[in-house]
Amino acid sequence: MEKAIVTLDQLTNRIVMRHGPIDLFVKIDADDPSVIYAALRFLSGPLGEVLPSLCEELPLLRTNVENIAFPPKSAVGKKMYESAASVSDFDIVTPMIAVAGSVADHVCALIDENFETKRIIVNNGGDIAFRLDQEQTMTVGICDDVTAPDISTTVELGWLDNIGGIATSGWRGRSFSLGIADAVTVLAKTASQADTAATLIANAINLPGSEKVIRQSASELSPDSDLGEREVTVGVGALSASETEEALSNGAEIAERLKDAELIHSAYLSLKGSRRVISAPMGVQIGSNSH
Repeated sequence: MEKAIVTLDQLTNRIVMRHGPIDLFVKIDADDPSVIYAALRFLSGPLGEVLPSLCEELPLLRTNVENIAFPPKSAVGKKMYESAASVSDFDIVTPMIAVAGSVADHVCALIDENFETKRIIVNNGGDIAFRLDQEQTMTVGICDDVTAPDISTTVELGWLDNIGGIATSGWRGRSFSLGIADAVTVLAKTASQADTAATLIANAINLPGSEKVIRQSASELSPDSDLGEREVTVGVGALSASETEEALSNGAEIAERLKDAELIHSAYLSLKGSRRVISAPMGVQIGSNSH
């Protein structure tokens, strides 16, 4: 297996970490500017251990959590399992549902535990783990479509909000989706929880049986997919206003249940130009151009 590569992007002052399919961007703010260079030297070792540990446990991580007798042994695998198990009442899930967010959480925690920082942001392909101290805030842009770079609205986050993870999912994202969401962005305590919830909500934004949705078996597209024979979305035709609202309502129902179970903080759902916002309490205000 190739070695992990950890470099510093001089233009953005971000640490870039790559190992196989893992592609992380890490931003560290600290009073001591040398911290970023110390972290750069430190992280190559732990990062190099993540992928091999996940590969060793891959059969287990692709197993329905309800059929797992003993949790994974690796640190990241345990995070994946815990997040998947917390939503096992909502759908059939495997620990792989939380892999990107769990890796981001793991790296963020390593930095937080070993260095004095003011702010840490770990972006793993759009699944983001972060830590803020009491004086720091962070403005996050939210898009209506995972394939479009345009920011539709923003959310301002601070230390007191008790949010440490953001994740976005949609049918044209990096992973397969059972639904038709253009984008679902979730705020949660951890990136692992946000990753899991964003996937579930995006799956639920759906029109079961509709001929306007083109589906294909996940195993036909990727023989190793943990989704097996479940049909994933490969195309979405033009939808009527009522169809759009029906699909969004299906997703909003799951988002509300996740919020009531205290598994997420907030969620932003988007489909064909229509949007739903679930739980934007005082302290976290999602931009006024959402509706």
